[in-house]
Amino acid sequence: MIRPLLGAAAAAVLLTSAAPALAQATAVDLDRFDGRWFEIARNPNGMQRDCSRAQIDFNPSSTGRYAILVTCVRRPSGQVETLRATARVTDTTSNAKFRFSLAGLLSFGGLASQQYWVWDHAPDYSWAIMGLPDKSSWWIWQRSQSPAASVRAATLARARALGFDTSRVTHTGA
Repeated sequence: MIRPLLGAAAAAVLLTSAAPALAQATAVDLDRFDGRWFEIARNPNGMQRDCSRAQIDFNPSSTGRYAILVTCVRRPSGQVETLRATARVTDTTSNAKFRFSLAGLLSFGGLASQQYWVWDHAPDYSWAIMGLPDKSSWWIWQRSQSPAASVRAATLARARALGFDTSRVTHTGA
């Protein structure tokens, strides 16, 4: 059930780039960032090829790290798959840079990991733009599973303004 998701996740984690980041991630109040998010848009990627809806639970753990649970609804089957990961803050000045590590059999002691940045977020933390440091992959997260079309358009425009390639966007969510 989770094999395709995990296999693709492991492949995605191995992708790295020597390209410099084009801008700085925005500062994050971790207490306000915690909780449930819904992916509403992303760039196409192999790991989520047939994922029509993704829900991300980002919660602090007793170890000082964050427990990440990603739930994906596959289309057309409607099959639900989950991926567990942990995250740790790698830049305590901004709290906007994280290293996510896969949990379970593919974790290899933390070797299957990837850096993710919070590139921007709403002042009220109703949306966030996550991405790789080289901007090759990105995701727009919302607190609402079904934000208004104007909110979707505004956050996509913000991602574009930050330098993300939004020409081939995958719209997700309800």
